[in-house]
Amino acid sequence: MKLKAFRIKNYKKIRDTKWTDCEDLTVFVGKNESGKTALFKALSKLKPTDGAKYDPIKEFPHSRYTDEFKKQDWPVASGKFSLMDDEVQQLSNICKCLNKTDGVIVTRYYSDKVEVDFEPPPKIPTVTNEEWIQFLSNRKKGIEDSVAPNGQGAKWQPLKDNLSQFLSREIVNAQKQNFNLSQELINTVRQQITSSMNEQWMKDILQLVVDELNEINSAVSEAKAIDKAKKWVTDSIPYFLYFGNYEVLTSDIYFPEFLRRLGQNDKSPKTRVQAAIFKHVGADIKELANLGRHNQGQIPNEDVNIRRQIDELDIKANAASIAMTRKFSDWWEQRRHKFTYKFHGDYFRVWISDDLDPSDVELEERSLGLQYFFSFYLLFLVEAEEEHRDCILLLDEPGLHLHGTAQEKLIRFLEKISQKNQTLYTTHSPFMIDGGHLERARAVYETSEGTLISSDVWPKDRDTLFPLQAALGYSVYQSLFLSKRQIMIEGQNDYLLLCALNQHLITKGKGLRDDIVMIPMGGATNLCPLASMLIGHDIEIAILLDSDPAGLGAMKKIRNLLADVDKRCFIVSQFSGDNSVKEMEDLIPKKYYLDAFTRAYPEVTLEFSSEEMKIANIVDRITAFFDHQNLGKFEKWKLIQQIVQDINKNDTKVPRELYDTAALIFEKFNTAFTGK
Repeated sequence: MKLKAFRIKNYKKIRDTKWTDCEDLTVFVGKNESGKTALFKALSKLKPTDGAKYDPIKEFPHSRYTDEFKKQDWPVASGKFSLMDDEVQQLSNICKCLNKTDGVIVTRYYSDKVEVDFEPPPKIPTVTNEEWIQFLSNRKKGIEDSVAPNGQGAKWQPLKDNLSQFLSREIVNAQKQNFNLSQELINTVRQQITSSMNEQWMKDILQLVVDELNEINSAVSEAKAIDKAKKWVTDSIPYFLYFGNYEVLTSDIYFPEFLRRLGQNDKSPKTRVQAAIFKHVGADIKELANLGRHNQGQIPNEDVNIRRQIDELDIKANAASIAMTRKFSDWWEQRRHKFTYKFHGDYFRVWISDDLDPSDVELEERSLGLQYFFSFYLLFLVEAEEEHRDCILLLDEPGLHLHGTAQEKLIRFLEKISQKNQTLYTTHSPFMIDGGHLERARAVYETSEGTLISSDVWPKDRDTLFPLQAALGYSVYQSLFLSKRQIMIEGQNDYLLLCALNQHLITKGKGLRDDIVMIPMGGATNLCPLASMLIGHDIEIAILLDSDPAGLGAMKKIRNLLADVDKRCFIVSQFSGDNSVKEMEDLIPKKYYLDAFTRAYPEVTLEFSSEEMKIANIVDRITAFFDHQNLGKFEKWKLIQQIVQDINKNDTKVPRELYDTAALIFEKFNTAFTGK
């Protein structure tokens, strides 16, 4: 299962976050005391690895505790999970009415009660107590009114009276208490009736009642299967593992003291990270205390078994040292480090040298950032394959002690982890936010209603926005917040082409107004967060999107943010009568575009196959040609570079049609903004 969204309610300063969507890797950005830690701690107990439960005295909002807590059982954390195909099949096997279920919602309460809902909601056949009483009453009357065949009246009357009395008692019992109808009760009634069906004419009278009881029994059976399905869901959703304390590994570990903590089932970060180093080495922790210990006067090589164990341990330590040296260099690029693991008596040590200083130095004498990253990397390297397999990781402020560039590398590390373990993390550092993937970012901020989370409409709070703005600075120009009227263009190629066309058309009086600037947004997925940020700074925006699914999807989302979206948001197909137009390059006449291709790729001769000619979109057609010919990636920017050079040189090769289309685009945007 995969977590699609979560919702936190009635937890500390949180009243209701509403539903928050999640990616495989999602970052929650907010200033200190905004509620990020509370979010993760609440979510972690939806299904915690340590069995922790909610403590209402510490976790229910204190301002509401006296007046509200005892009035009801309050929900805390809810998660929406999508199901894999095999999981859908398993649910269907448990309960047939769940054969169309593709998602579940799981909610845990302060009482530790777990509630499960299915998406879409199944049509569950149910029989209420009132319906059961009505059924018994109708069947009682039907039996009383029944008539036996000729000559059988004397035999039927006592049976009929007996069944009528029996059904009367069942009706009285059902009226006395409101209970869930059970299969046992249905079988009791059915057995009483079938025991009266000794002859065929009796079966003819009573079979309809038996058939109806079988239908009711089937309905109750389905309802009972729903309960089994809900238990399967609670057992099958992934565990949540919260990390808020990242212990730094010390370079010397004393076995007896470590084994004492291990024997006491110590779950502290210190014990966990020390256990991880031994698992990485491949050592049997429980045998370590006995290695290298000899009785006084014992001949050194007398115990060959101990000697072999020590040799094997040294070999494992050397192999693990080499492996860590190789793997660590992929993530920590500030220097090239060499790790050496050594066992000596009751102690274990980690030594480190680097390419600038070949001498071995104890781990704790290196920088705090290196100590932190090594410990963090080691912990996940080991545990992601063991205790954390398939868990959802909740990391509170990872990389806090790392340099900015090392934090960027940590994001890559988290991306790798998230391929196996869905990962959510908090930060207030701009270096822990990938400016190229702002769709992963969720803003956490405080309001009078408590902590809230936003993925599209970001808050105006400066402290919350700062790391997001800083991260965004990697992918947009410095002029982002300077102009009060901005056109958001999907990609860098579109931006370069339109800028060149605008400069040419300004001399003709057909370009953009001088108070309007264009900015590239780095893809349609960045539209909503970027637009929200600009609007939050009182900047008027207009938008140009591709006509592909990503662009159309972004246009649909932006309607929640822009009231006059139809006057401010355009797609490229609006500027062409051709329905095949999907992106800016499609507005360039094909003959001219192919001419630019010849100049950009003089070594490639385009000879489209019949199948490729069926592709209307010229970019997709050339891309398909490159794929079929194994020519590598088709770089559109090379063609745009040629076209921009033509425009800048006022070359006559540029078709008038391209200028006319650009003029129409600029005219639309000039009228999209209010005032001058």
